[in-house]
Amino acid sequence: MKCLAYTSFLLTCTLTACGGGGGGGAESATGEPTPAISATMTTSDLETASSIAGTPNTAIPGPAAITPTTSTPTTPTATAPTTPVAAPGLVTIDQVIYDMTASSEAMVIDPRYEWQHHTVIQMYAPRGDAIPSWWTGNRPEWTYNTLTWYTAYEAQGNAATNTRIQIANLRLYVLSEKTRTWSLVDTQNAPPTDLWQYPFVYAGGTPGVRNESSGGISVKPKYPNFHHGYGNSKTIVPQDVRATFVAMEFRLAVDDPSKPDDRASAKYVVDTGADYYPGNGQGGWGLDYAPAMGNSRMLQVTNNWRTATMLVPNTRNGATFAEMKNNPPPLK
Repeated sequence: MKCLAYTSFLLTCTLTACGGGGGGGAESATGEPTPAISATMTTSDLETASSIAGTPNTAIPGPAAITPTTSTPTTPTATAPTTPVAAPGLVTIDQVIYDMTASSEAMVIDPRYEWQHHTVIQMYAPRGDAIPSWWTGNRPEWTYNTLTWYTAYEAQGNAATNTRIQIANLRLYVLSEKTRTWSLVDTQNAPPTDLWQYPFVYAGGTPGVRNESSGGISVKPKYPNFHHGYGNSKTIVPQDVRATFVAMEFRLAVDDPSKPDDRASAKYVVDTGADYYPGNGQGGWGLDYAPAMGNSRMLQVTNNWRTATMLVPNTRNGATFAEMKNNPPPLK
């Protein structure tokens, strides 16, 4: 379950990319969201994904999920654009598929949400009847807008004080149902990023966000603070969506070059994902958060460029991970 920013996304004639980070579960008697099923993909499809990709030795199983809490809406603030990363991290379709079934590589401090432990798919199709049963907000027949996002956290065991996380090239591709070809829908070289306080309280603006001459931006999350960034609101043709793919590059960067380089003792994690929004003049979701398309697993940040990805086949149209292996999204 992805209970990120819990933000409203109000769609008017001029779209404002607000919030992101997805939705929570149904509310309990206490008013707090309760955990949702970890994925709306079928068990057989997830097992197929695991068998297709094999079992890389990078996964570290996470503990059980904890019931999420609510938070405050926000509107992302703009960050000046910078150039794209020239040599992004390399990733294979096998790794992309494996990451959709594996546990997170490292754990955030004070984990409270299911999605912090592993990948979650909530809306496998851009339509209201693909939302899990716990959702109590609006259920439009089709959703016409998307918004990508990422989060960056200090992880358990971090000992670095002079290290940042560099983020670049947050992008979204959609596989056409009609042509079976992938198209780039959105790219944000330097994602606008907000500061949040754990578990999910908006801390305002862009404190600690730095533009990087080598591409993108960098952030320095320090518990209880973390960073939550966004792509651009984009319109889609929901009836033509066979699959979606989100990707983003990240690596460690030195904070102050005049001080010792302590990246070797750094432990940070990032994930990425996307939301659907009603769009097409239908207003918002009716709640202060979105049900979320899904999210990637938490990946540990290293000195070398890596790529965080989320791949969601539209099972309503018969799409599978096996198909994605034979017709992969752009991976560079």
